[in-house]
Amino acid sequence: MVNAVRSEWIRIWRPTFRYGAIGTLAVFAATISYFIYSSLPDAGSAETRRPGATTAADLEQPGGMIYALGPISTIAGVILLSLWALAAASDYDTGMIRVLVQAQPSRLKLLTAKLIALAGFTVIACTVTVLATAIVARPLARGYDVSTAAWRIDAPVELLSGAFNFFVPTLVWGLIGLTIAVLTRSAGVAIGLGIGWLLVVENLIAITAPDLTDYLPGGTLGALAGGGSPNLDWSLALGLTVLYGIAATAISLVTFRQRDITG
Repeated sequence: MVNAVRSEWIRIWRPTFRYGAIGTLAVFAATISYFIYSSLPDAGSAETRRPGATTAADLEQPGGMIYALGPISTIAGVILLSLWALAAASDYDTGMIRVLVQAQPSRLKLLTAKLIALAGFTVIACTVTVLATAIVARPLARGYDVSTAAWRIDAPVELLSGAFNFFVPTLVWGLIGLTIAVLTRSAGVAIGLGIGWLLVVENLIAITAPDLTDYLPGGTLGALAGGGSPNLDWSLALGLTVLYGIAATAISLVTFRQRDITG
């Protein structure tokens, strides 16, 4: 198992994934943080009463230095879904899957090794994103007159809590991408289906059944990343997210174990 994980890690930790995924996440973290701060409504303006609008009070709470992780989580989910799908489907595209199966006859160990390596990569990517968000928050707060006094209250706890809420849904998005890739053996189809569901299908469902969207993958994972939502508290969001992750893992393992290998 150790050798299998090492083999998967070497292929995942290549410049395309390392700089492409982690670098992109860091850039998006800084960019989205900037737009959140720069779009703050002026105190006393009518815009402060607009439902859902981010205000200075939201950012001035304990943990406000990573408030932007909620909006960032959707983009992070798309990026990691794509990366996991590419990691799984590229083995079929290149024919590498035949070599891997010969080297490690146990299908479950082979896919588990890939899951471990990708999960490790996701931990690093999420850690960089959290740190980038926290680092740019303070100069942005000074530039837009946001008080940072409350940020010192339980700062380590708030950072760890925010990192956990960001990592878990991002990990599950990756598992969903890998599962679709194992089922379809195509990175393009997996990425298209994953992004299409997140950005199109769930929005269409929201038009006809708005109460249902909170329990769909996008709504549930987004609620967890935001620390809970008005319609879905944190504990329920965490439970549903874990269930989605378990279901995706089980489907991918069973499919990979039972299906004939063709590359």
